Amino acid sequence: MLSKTASDRQAWLDKLKAERKGADVSNLVWPIGPGLEVDPHPEPPANSKGPVRMSSGWEIGAYVSAAPPEEANMLALEELNGGVEALLFSLHDQPNEQEIGRMLRGIQPEFVSLHCNLFYPERDPAVLFRDLVFYLRSAGFNLAKVKGSVDFDPLLDWGEPPWQPLLRLLKFVDRYMPGFKVLQVNGKAFNTGPQYSATELSLIVAKGAEYLHQIQERGMSAELANRHLQFAVTQGTNYFVEIAKLRALRLLWSNVLEGFGIKDGQTTIAAHTDPEVFEEDKNQNLLRITSQGMSAVVGGADLVFLRPPDASPFNLDGTTDFGRRMARNVQQLLRLESGFEELNDPAAGSYFIDQLTDKLAREAWGKFLEIEQNGGFVEI
Repeated sequence: MLSKTASDRQAWLDKLKAERKGADVSNLVWPIGPGLEVDPHPEPPANSKGPVRMSSGWEIGAYVSAAPPEEANMLALEELNGGVEALLFSLHDQPNEQEIGRMLRGIQPEFVSLHCNLFYPERDPAVLFRDLVFYLRSAGFNLAKVKGSVDFDPLLDWGEPPWQPLLRLLKFVDRYMPGFKVLQVNGKAFNTGPQYSATELSLIVAKGAEYLHQIQERGMSAELANRHLQFAVTQGTNYFVEIAKLRALRLLWSNVLEGFGIKDGQTTIAAHTDPEVFEEDKNQNLLRITSQGMSAVVGGADLVFLRPPDASPFNLDGTTDFGRRMARNVQQLLRLESGFEELNDPAAGSYFIDQLTDKLAREAWGKFLEIEQNGGFVEI
């Protein structure tokens, strides 16, 4: 890689001023948010960092509306036949073991990952997970080969967090289902625009740290909890910021894990479409999910879920075969045509993105420390 020096930068500025006929070049600095801006010609980092993510590739995911179970099964099989590797079932009722069986009929859980989001009152992810395990065992599947997650976010959905059920789930999956995540830090509510990305990151990391604290205080290791924790992050439409946001999250979480004495701990990130940017124009929506998908992949997400461009902003009703195919094809093009799966950190070496990542991480870390000094996430 070519090195950059102060003289390189000054030569660039002199050339730029000449081409702009002496006009001020300071307005080329990109303000992102309060105290956060990006220089189009940054100084080289003092210490070169390695790749943010150490493994390449991601799972192509799809949202599946899960009511009724037979319809969900039909949609899930369609997605799998189209090349999807991760199914995210949007549940609006608590299914029992038999309904889970009908929903998963013809699906081999040992070869795809299964994920569940719960959108109903009195939801109980522990009961849902129990019934899923009952089905998997009765159908003869090897639990150790089943991957996926259940959206269990105690500080989001309950006034009194259900720590004991969570601890039981963590013990079970660590023994029998090492590839399953039963604790999720859902960052959707913190996504309020690119100018507040540092705040978003600080809240996501603070909630994750709170979970490790709470679990450790109850006699379970933070390292075990982290093995079964997943971050769910909403991708906005500001392309470069969204790339840097995911890369910064990995750096921040690595710092948190070091604080718990965990070396080389994993970080699992599921990136999701932001439905609030959807409009009635399906073509515009297709452009948006393309941008969101690419920023998620370049940013290093482990799973990517894109909404069909003809979906409602509020739910998955009304989607068509064509819309679902377009959502799949965006990711397949990123993999097969762009070759991003071959790289563990596609953005590595970009001064602009590295600088933006570093600025977001530093700003978010300062905000995170303020949260910790004031009692942690539970005191927000």
